[in-house]
Amino acid sequence: MNLKAMTAASLAAGVFLGAMPAAQAQDNGRWMRECGSWVAKKGYSVDYIEQRTGERPSGNMAENWRSNLEPKEAHAGDVVFIYVESASGKGQRAEVVEDVLRNEDGSIRAFRTSSMNIGKMVEPSCNITENFGKVRTRNVDFSRVMRAYRPPVK
Repeated sequence: MNLKAMTAASLAAGVFLGAMPAAQAQDNGRWMRECGSWVAKKGYSVDYIEQRTGERPSGNMAENWRSNLEPKEAHAGDVVFIYVESASGKGQRAEVVEDVLRNEDGSIRAFRTSSMNIGKMVEPSCNITENFGKVRTRNVDFSRVMRAYRPPVK
């Protein structure tokens, strides 16, 4: 995947690109010049995860963050990686689990999650939504959850 496509997919997923190969650093530098003031405001979903869990999982793209449990084992306080598709491409978005919503038989039907920067896109070039820096909750169908992560107990 080229940098432009990778950036679009990552931004659609609400994540910030971090360290990358030198050949791609120039484009990343341009993005940082254009969007650095937004990054400094810490209103992206990865910023929210860091605020809630006390750490930012290794890697700056949700696609690269490691999983350490099955989605069916997730509970409140864990992070779930949700499949997203937008005009920019396909990707993953990470959100914090607030509650597990179950069917009558005990199986998981959805997670109530929270995150920042969920909503209508208002500045696509920097992945800014109408809710940048604002915490929002929503129910996410279990079928959209790709994997899960449990932060270490401190």
